[in-house]
Amino acid sequence: VVGFPIGGDNTCVTVGVVSRIDMQTYSSCGSKSLLAIQIDAAINPGNSGGPCFLSKSNERMMQCLGVAFQVLGHDEAENIGYIIPAEVVQHFLEDYV
Repeated sequence: VVGFPIGGDNTCVTVGVVSRIDMQTYSSCGSKSLLAIQIDAAINPGNSGGPCFLSKSNERMMQCLGVAFQVLGHDEAENIGYIIPAEVVQHFLEDYV
């Protein structure tokens, strides 16, 4: 996840692992259930909304998987965040324009 957490002046990168691919209800899309990806990278105010990249150790190229958008607020869980897949973002932008 790339962004400026907590309003910092420098770009910061947090690293995590995809831990679940699931269907989530998106309230901004009329409560439709769409694909979401759960990650354990830290998502904080400032890097929420930032891009999430897939990095392979044997390649220099990275692929944008989507956009970081929320953290699960639960007392029994830490570092559970979600990203909106790039395909969902692209679909939204096509409908918006």
